[in-house]
Amino acid sequence: MLSRLVKITVALSLSASVAFGYQAVRLNVSKGDAKERNNAFNTILEVDLEDAGFTPKDIHPGIEYYYRLFYGTELLKDGKPNPQFKKDYVENLDNLGFITISNEAWMLPLLLKEPSLGGFAPLNYLIYKKKSEDKTFVGTLTPEAMLDITKIKDPEVRKTFTGYINALSEATDKGMGGEVEYIEIDKLPKKTMVEFEIPFDRGSDVAEAKFNFMDKFEKAFEAKEYIIAGKRDFAEYWADNGLENNRYDAYWVYSLCHFTFSYTVFNVWQHPELGVSAPCSMYMYLDKNSNVLKVGMPSVENWIAFGKITDSKQIEYIKEMDEKIKAIMISLGAKEI
Repeated sequence: MLSRLVKITVALSLSASVAFGYQAVRLNVSKGDAKERNNAFNTILEVDLEDAGFTPKDIHPGIEYYYRLFYGTELLKDGKPNPQFKKDYVENLDNLGFITISNEAWMLPLLLKEPSLGGFAPLNYLIYKKKSEDKTFVGTLTPEAMLDITKIKDPEVRKTFTGYINALSEATDKGMGGEVEYIEIDKLPKKTMVEFEIPFDRGSDVAEAKFNFMDKFEKAFEAKEYIIAGKRDFAEYWADNGLENNRYDAYWVYSLCHFTFSYTVFNVWQHPELGVSAPCSMYMYLDKNSNVLKVGMPSVENWIAFGKITDSKQIEYIKEMDEKIKAIMISLGAKEI
């Protein structure tokens, strides 16, 4: 199935103090042209994620086309100038796509113990091909990286979650063929998660209060040019399917994307491998009878480690994304913890 294992060792010069030295990103690499598979996004679907136990939702193929449409097209269809056109636009990608995948039933006992695991539930399943390479890459962060970012220590949770992701990797290898390539890192930032608490007025109907908050949240992020690329309501799924949830009155996860940010990092800087962290998963939960909504997501600063980014302006640009997210959350009444 696998002809060889290639390890890419990344030397980092970050100021983080927590050292790991493990494989952080796992990518299956298929050589050759395979344009019809790349362009149609069929390759990733041929892997048959459902047979591996995962439910694919929010499928976003051909994102490079939308980069070209938004930033590489000078005139709109009506002949008017495109205000988003970038004179220095260069298309570096033949293919870029994402699927958010999870298994709500599998995740129930894990999330009951470790709610922060929602930072990777759903997780991001990435496919990309650069114009400069005759290779197609498909993969995710490794389970070790996901578990360490979310700071999960429980050995049983780690073992079970790792088993799920390993099954996904096996399905990927079977569907794609190719070889396995790892990005190995030395360090993660000290602060791998961004977390908040928000006073929550339950009112007479918790479900109605939840939907009212969702509406405010989505409008606030969309006003700052974020895209709600997906949403999974775990607690609703558990209730609809008769699964016992004895902890949460609400638990859901947003998939968030900032289009200009992704265009800059993936296409301009040519770091499409960082798509394993995009769209960003932001989980929200309300413990039973609680008046505090708890929120968390993996820090965008993690991208600096995974991308071996050392350019000071690029590092500043990435860190600014965390600050923008914090500012929006504070505007909604959140307090960072």
